[in-house]
Amino acid sequence: MSAPTHAWLRRLSDYHSGGGIGDAERIAVEEHLATCAECQEALAMYRRFYTLLRSPLRLGGPSAHFDGTTVPLATATRPEAPTRRPTRPRDPRGSRKRRALAGLAATLAAALIIAGFVALIGPRLHAPNVGGTPTPRVSPSAQPSATPSPSGTTSPTLNGFVCANPQGSSMTYAYVRGDGLLSVVTGCAAPRQFGSAQTGAIAWSPSKRYLAVWTSGTPGIAKVSIIDVRSGTISQTPYAVDFGQSPQVGDTVRIFFGWLDDSSFLGAITTIAGNPQGFEQPGPTTLVRVDVGSGRETTLGRISGWVSAHPGRVVAHGRYLFYAGYDSASTAAYLHRFDLTTGTDTQLVSLGLYTSGGCQGTLVCGWTAPWDVSPDGAHILYHHPGAASGPSDIYAPKDTPVLYANPDGSAASTPFGSQLAASLVTPIFSPDGSAAALAGSTYAGTNPPMSALNQIKIVRFGGAPTVATGSLESWRSDGVALVLAISGPGPVLYDLATGNTTPLEAGSYGYLWGNP
Repeated sequence: MSAPTHAWLRRLSDYHSGGGIGDAERIAVEEHLATCAECQEALAMYRRFYTLLRSPLRLGGPSAHFDGTTVPLATATRPEAPTRRPTRPRDPRGSRKRRALAGLAATLAAALIIAGFVALIGPRLHAPNVGGTPTPRVSPSAQPSATPSPSGTTSPTLNGFVCANPQGSSMTYAYVRGDGLLSVVTGCAAPRQFGSAQTGAIAWSPSKRYLAVWTSGTPGIAKVSIIDVRSGTISQTPYAVDFGQSPQVGDTVRIFFGWLDDSSFLGAITTIAGNPQGFEQPGPTTLVRVDVGSGRETTLGRISGWVSAHPGRVVAHGRYLFYAGYDSASTAAYLHRFDLTTGTDTQLVSLGLYTSGGCQGTLVCGWTAPWDVSPDGAHILYHHPGAASGPSDIYAPKDTPVLYANPDGSAASTPFGSQLAASLVTPIFSPDGSAAALAGSTYAGTNPPMSALNQIKIVRFGGAPTVATGSLESWRSDGVALVLAISGPGPVLYDLATGNTTPLEAGSYGYLWGNP
């Protein structure tokens, strides 16, 4: 059967995200899905990328009970009713519908969600209070007493559980099983279920006791909660991982940027601004250190607008935040390094064009050429030159060379060689920084149809690059294997040393390892 048409991809996109479709359209899409294998694969890809989009960072962790509001897992993940607002006229140039990822699904999704599956950050981070004024978020007298729920229970084996860890290891990972439920595996013990549908992993604490997750969301904002893996309790926070589908210029939104240490995380309090393209974007932003026990927010500094598809990287040793900043006047973007100890913001290298691409699940979706920072903050991977045109639902920008360099762009090299992919790729460091992968496109010359296979290029610095089949989901925490999504029943584990692949659990996705 031929690949799904552009029209069907748009209809699948609206079906997946809600899109205000009626019962007749929903029935029509479901009837088509029953007979179209390619559209079934497309829908599965939308779901996988939507989960990754809502995973902004993979950093350290919290103490128990963020604000004292601890609820059993059985009730914590029920979708909350969205706040209804009066509708307002929309600029037709912005075409507010969620854009289908179409034949460039892997490419654009990877570009727009890079922070969702970048390499794990190992060492703890320490951000001092810099001229901040603590602001209590929750009154202790208003907090309900915490009632721990039972710890996670072992769920039934689905489609033949396959351990993604090497035999004898004690590594821990979270993933979404074939039944759509978030589960946790330590070593190669049976998976334990932690959460119901519409729950996805964001970040492990350094000790791997706590797991930050997003809950609920469509059509509301995906809020960040914290699971205590030992007790099975979940603590809600006022922070989110995206801006939802109904942002308004002038709104103030709290976005989760990543954990600073075991007792605090970095948050962004941002005011929504507009842009000439008819999209909303993050405006002036206050960076705060948030105490996970009391909810107290301490100001660390302020930055101007940032690119929402790249919420930032907090690097080891707790000194710097790397983020993509935009310049509305020139439509240019640059990689920035914000010093959390002094409040100094340094512009580093050009990331090319800044534009609004639109993506699944949220309308605030600024876009620029993808980049990454090594776990120790000593090196960067970025495109040079960056993209010269923005993405759309039928077009992906052409690939450009990826440089490996010092943060200021000096001592640059091209470890991935001169062969370019069909479309702009996403560079992703391994957890130890000794290797990297370019994800999101193909090296066959043109983008494949939705049902075809994508490719990634992998290199250990100092060695020759290799090309592997599949779309990168995540690095394993030991840095010697990757989880790849391929066309078929489920993902595979790719061994860097041998190039061999091992099929993982059918229908699973969203693999996220804690620290080794």
